[in-house]
Amino acid sequence: MGLSNILNIATSGLTVTQSSLDLVARNIANADTPGYTTKSLAQENVISGTGSLGVRGLDVRRTVDQFIQSQLRVETAALGDIEVRNDFLTRVDQLFGEPGGPNGLDTIINQFVQSLQELTATPDGFSTRSAVVGDAQVMAQQLRQLSEDVQAMRQLAEDSLAVAVDEVNEALSQLETINQTLGAHQTGNVPPADLLDERDKFVDQIAQHLDIRVEEENNGTVSIFTRSGNALLEGQAVQLNFDYHGNITAQALYSTVAADRGVGTVTLNAANGFSIDLIRNGILDSGRIGGLIEMRDDTLVELQAQLDELAHSLATSLSSKTIASTAAPAGPPDGFDIDTAELLSGNSITVDYTQSGTAGTLTIIRVEDASELPLTNDVTANPNDLVVGVSFSGGVGAAATALNTALGGLGLALVASNPAGTTLRIVDDGGAATSDVNAVSATVTSTALQDDGSQLPLFVDGAGASTAYTGSLDFGGQKLGFAARISVNALVVQDSELLVRYASSPQTPLGDATRPLELLDRLTNVPFDFSPASGIGGTQSPYSGTVVNFAQRVISFQTGRADQAARELSAQDVVVTALRERFSQDTEVDINKELTQLIELQNSFAANARIIQAVDELFDVLFRVF
Repeated sequence: MGLSNILNIATSGLTVTQSSLDLVARNIANADTPGYTTKSLAQENVISGTGSLGVRGLDVRRTVDQFIQSQLRVETAALGDIEVRNDFLTRVDQLFGEPGGPNGLDTIINQFVQSLQELTATPDGFSTRSAVVGDAQVMAQQLRQLSEDVQAMRQLAEDSLAVAVDEVNEALSQLETINQTLGAHQTGNVPPADLLDERDKFVDQIAQHLDIRVEEENNGTVSIFTRSGNALLEGQAVQLNFDYHGNITAQALYSTVAADRGVGTVTLNAANGFSIDLIRNGILDSGRIGGLIEMRDDTLVELQAQLDELAHSLATSLSSKTIASTAAPAGPPDGFDIDTAELLSGNSITVDYTQSGTAGTLTIIRVEDASELPLTNDVTANPNDLVVGVSFSGGVGAAATALNTALGGLGLALVASNPAGTTLRIVDDGGAATSDVNAVSATVTSTALQDDGSQLPLFVDGAGASTAYTGSLDFGGQKLGFAARISVNALVVQDSELLVRYASSPQTPLGDATRPLELLDRLTNVPFDFSPASGIGGTQSPYSGTVVNFAQRVISFQTGRADQAARELSAQDVVVTALRERFSQDTEVDINKELTQLIELQNSFAANARIIQAVDELFDVLFRVF
């Protein structure tokens, strides 16, 4: 081998060593750069015939375990979902306070109950009456504040969704540009390693928000799909649109019907005109976006339902009264007459019957909004009753006609009629031994403060005393968002003697404890059936208890949910941390390893330089000889 060949070989060694030194410098400089992966220079022996002509540097490459990377992205999406839930539920837990704590909702309700207990002992005391009114106002204010806070969190979720969708769109746009650059790269060559790092950074950003599936081509370009198969990036990036809504209230709910939807939805729009609502089709169920949707449309809506149910029970338990029926004229048919004069929208009539030897219950609810009809059986908390909604605006006769039509549709052999005035008569089938009417009663809302019994409409809908709370189902339902509107009856605030005086003629003595005892009994002893829609209790076994018990259950439910989210976050964090550590073992820069390699490259550079120096000296000798 000639000196020229030796010189060329040493020079090639210097060139490769210089390139490797450049990579070491880049690796060390980017050791703390997020998303940067360790680079190395592939090299090969240059062979000609049977001999080597030196060394040649190939492409800059990186070591990435794609299986671990794929798993990490899936688990990162799940972590994003859980992080969102934990963040929101921690805030909810803080809002409700510690069970039994000074600011806890149950403590505030217990204080109101305690004030009522003191009123039963000294009903003629001005200070005790004022304490009841004051504690009732504090309780109503707490419910309104909690409701406002819940809707503020739903608005935060809406705001965060808008930001997340923008971030996904920006990442998809950047990836489309990177794909174009990678696609233009010469076929057969290894894609530029630094550009792959940049590509993965944007893919990882999307994976935080969505559960995605990534397909990579040999040239480094990627296609991205949702787990259900909808393309987010396949050649061209799609555009995700979010129709943001501001000022979210309890009435602003998600609906698959666009006209009824009060919150934003995420729509995928492709360049070819294809469009799909990702929320309506249940595609966004993981990642930060999935967590935000769950909080906005499910968890916080359920929490509002619990607050509304609590406010509903407070108002109705204190203001409702039962109207008994009278036996209809001797038959057959046999049945009962019930006076409907005080039946307000949302109030109900209960019919206990036996048909073909089987006992049953029929609940008739006054509904004046035709769009709400027909009613479903889950409108009431009773899992075993049949529910019928009837309008009474056209008179009792028209109501009886509509009720008979509904009874026929239910297959019930009962007959309704209007014998006179506001009386509704419900009888059996007239001796055919198919049906019997066992009992009929009505539960109505008392709006009078005196001369109507010992119940009291202490809580009303709104700041004034004019809007009675009846639980009306009309126009979306009065219960929805009631916790944000519940107030103490202004007339009672003005005259606390109404807490005691339930009759005006003759006037109830101020020392009479009849009404305070009745109100206390209704809150602490009389069981109340709570709607399963609140998430407390099941459809077949709804929660039944006192108002105070329900408040305690709500707090325990939210505390338990927050604790569960914290445990899930801890477990998922362990999974993601383990995957990140495994992934980083190959990809992240190891400073000690780089420094060791630097010493090796220094020695290699010096050795190659020494060979060149030796060859140069040999050439000098030759030149002097010749």
